[in-house]
Amino acid sequence: MIDKKVIFAESALVLVTIIWGLGFPITKLAVNSGFGANTIMVGRFLTASIILSAVYFRRFKNMNRQIIKYGIITGVFLFFGFYFQTLGNVYTTPSKNGFITQLNIVFVPFLYFLFFKKKVDKYNIISVVVAMLGMFLLMFDKDLLNGINKGDIYTYICAIMVAFNVVTGSYFLKKYDFDPALFVLINILISMVLSIIFMLLFDRLPVNISVIDFWPLLFLGIFNTALGFLVQSYALKISVPTRVSLIVALESVFAVIGSILIINEILSLQIVIGGILIVSGILITEVKPFKSKMITVT
Repeated sequence: MIDKKVIFAESALVLVTIIWGLGFPITKLAVNSGFGANTIMVGRFLTASIILSAVYFRRFKNMNRQIIKYGIITGVFLFFGFYFQTLGNVYTTPSKNGFITQLNIVFVPFLYFLFFKKKVDKYNIISVVVAMLGMFLLMFDKDLLNGINKGDIYTYICAIMVAFNVVTGSYFLKKYDFDPALFVLINILISMVLSIIFMLLFDRLPVNISVIDFWPLLFLGIFNTALGFLVQSYALKISVPTRVSLIVALESVFAVIGSILIINEILSLQIVIGGILIVSGILITEVKPFKSKMITVT
């Protein structure tokens, strides 16, 4: 029997994943309008903080020192993940930014092994080798003196920070049984505070700016962050984590489609092959396609 709740949750997550993918070229539009990376971050997290605080304001009564303490730790990783992703988008293309960001999925099992001694299987090893080959193919540019675009390096650091956010967040949520919505909201609030600090220190607003130029920042805050968090939380409750991960992995594909349609990005064969290798690495670690019996990761 088909579960209508599962269909609705996964359909909503597909829609949000499309929006997440579109966030890469839309961030580029904000960059092209003259906004600094930190200003874009403020627009994103300030908007999301206001919306999510309004949605979950009743849960603030459950706030305590422990959830604040560990929420700050994971929030710092979340901030730097988005910071380096946004900074990377300043110097590289949205499609490469999207593909390299997805490396966080193949890094997660190795961080679990490093910190919690959770065994890494052969599929995790194969996936990271395939994905890293894709990354090096994406990053190498023979026309640059050093062979690598610094925007790609920033995005690679982003993937590492996001993986740390996922691992530490999962660990603290399970160990202390925190309210997931409140815990992630603290992450977002901390990211907002750090974004404001960084903006005041390093950014300046563009000189010739109009109200309409702020729409990419509002889009990222309302849809990519606030709505994305709400839908993903709902989908994780209703659907299977592995299927959620696979849907979210399509983000980079939609980033490419959005980049072509929105900013007329032209893809090279090198980017296409590198992207395919990264997505293949994600599929290997999540689906384990060569295994006779599927094992669901929970």
